[in-house]
Order: sequence, then structure tokens, then C-alpha cells
Amino acid sequence: MPFRGDNFKDFKEINKIRKENNKYKYIAVFITVIPGIILGGFMGKKLAQFLEVFDLYAPDVSEDD
Repeated sequence: MPFRGDNFKDFKEINKIRKENNKYKYIAVFITVIPGIILGGFMGKKLAQFLEVFDLYAPDVSEDD
């Protein structure tokens, strides 16, 4: 904010500021999030199989009769 005088040439009026186009932002988020969820699920499944094969962790199977 200028302190010497009323020199407002560095400021833009709100109605003259160009609005951003949000069309491609939603597409970019969709392209990023969906493969991330799929990849995370795949990696989690493979890690669970690895742990079970080498007997590092196996979920307890309890039969409730």
C-alpha cells in the first residue's frame, strides 16, 4: 500500500481481474486421485500376500460356532 499520496496504479480493480478456468482442474484431480487409489489398493493387497506367505503376519482365523 503506498504511503505517499493516492497513487493506486499498482492495484487492480476486482472486476478487471480475470477469473480462472476450473474446467481442467477437476480433470487433473480425477486423473491423479483415481489411479492413486487403485495403485494403493494393489500395493496393499500384494503386501498382505507377502506377509502371509513368509509367516510374518497372518490374521487369526477364529470360527465362532
